Parts: sequence; C-alpha cells; structure tokens
Amino acid sequence: MRKLKFIVRASFLLSAFALMFFLGGCSTSQSQSSIDETNTAGYNVSDLDNYGEWVNIDKYGRVWHPYTVNDWMPFDNGHWLYADANWTWVSYEPFGWIVYHYGCWYDDPIYGWVWIPSDGLWSPANVVWLDYGEYVGWAPLGPRGIAYGNPWERNQSHYWHIVRRSDFTKDNVRDYRITNLVRNENDGRKYANRPPERKLIERDLGRPVPEVSLKRKSVQLQKRNLERMDLPPKENKRVEMNSSRVRKEVLIPREKYHTRRNNKNLSKN
Repeated sequence: MRKLKFIVRASFLLSAFALMFFLGGCSTSQSQSSIDETNTAGYNVSDLDNYGEWVNIDKYGRVWHPYTVNDWMPFDNGHWLYADANWTWVSYEPFGWIVYHYGCWYDDPIYGWVWIPSDGLWSPANVVWLDYGEYVGWAPLGPRGIAYGNPWERNQSHYWHIVRRSDFTKDNVRDYRITNLVRNENDGRKYANRPPERKLIERDLGRPVPEVSLKRKSVQLQKRNLERMDLPPKENKRVEMNSSRVRKEVLIPREKYHTRRNNKNLSKN
C-alpha cells in the first residue's frame, strides 16, 4: 500500500463546505421501536448469514456486521466499472452484491463497520465522492445526519479510499490506495464532491474506458425483492480471478472472529 505525504494548509471555509456536503445519507428501513432479535428488515439471505451476523446497536437498531480482518472497510475489495453512464462498484466479496448497492454504512465504536438496511432502490455504488487534482476518492455512504470531513482532515482519512486516476479502474483497487493524503491549498489543485469524469480517467490511463450495459436479475426473498447485477463474461472473469484472494486474506471463519472478539473484550477488562 502506497503512502504519499504533502505539506498541508487546509482552510476553514473549505472544511465547513465539506461538512455540509456529507450531512446527506440514506434513510434506514427500521425504526428503533420496531427492532427485535430476529428482525433483519427482510434481508434474509445466505450471503449475509454465512459471512457475518446481525447485531443490535443503540443508534440504528438491527445492523449487519461482516466477519473480516481488523483493517477491513467497505468498498475496499473490488474494481470500478463504467456502466450505463455511472461508475459502478464490482465487489469480490460474496455479500457485495447486496451491501454496496442497498443501504448504507456506519463505523460503530464497538463493532467497526456495520451495514444498515434501507428501503431504497438499487444503486450503482452507495458512496460519496471526492475529485482532487489527479486523485479520486470515495467513502461509504453513511446514514442521514452522519458527516465525513475531507481525507486530509484530522481523524477522517480512515473513512476514505484515495487512488490516482491512473489506478482507478484496476483490479483490486485497494492495492493502490494512498494514505496520509494532505492538501496544500497553494498547489493549484481544486477539489469537488463529485465522481471522476470519464474523459479524465481515460486521459490518465492512456486508453479508452469502455461503457458497459448492465442487466440486473431479480432475487426474490421472503419479504423483499432485490436486484443483482448480471455481469458480462469479461467482468465475471475479473471477479473470479480475485475472489479467492479476498476469501483468503480478508474473510475469516465465524469461530475465529468470535475468538478474536472475546479476546479483545477480555483485554479491556
């Protein structure tokens, strides 16, 4: 993982603008009064049950938490595809077809990243964007009222993925993530909260970025009807080539996960 450091001087006004921008988010599908131990908001699917668990947290009720390594974060293991005029996230994780296209994410102080179901429609990628010079950034969309600062602000970088435009569409984009991005307001670079322009990605890549037309197939659950991307053969091959690495390096068995949590809780006592 690459590290890039700059000399920083961030202005108060720009920070305030970023705060206002990130106050948006998704609305959750549950009210606190409706939560019980069996309520999963209609998302009863094996790809969630086999790779994580439903837990209750005070702020948002029933949420889903994946069994992953400690430094895991959403929108980390996959690649970006330009499909139907949108940047679309293609995940290498078995649960990715649900949790990156429905609902939103919250970084809980006890469990870490948890997924919050919503009643929203399918989305190409539930993220917020940052376009800054030759860099592209994205962070998981949070619940309504949760604010992210910019990645160069104190205690904000862990919410963000930052890569160079030339690396944006590569496989397993986490390998190209830049940490400790710091902004120098005098370097002439401007930033905006928007997805990257396709023509600028193509310019830095030195080749065209093809646009793909995606079909989505219906997945009928007991209480909910979901949609799942039906990827073309070339994209399916990219997923297959990278999924085994993700299962080995990122996902952990249920028993190992609970042993780690128990040891962590004991160390606090």
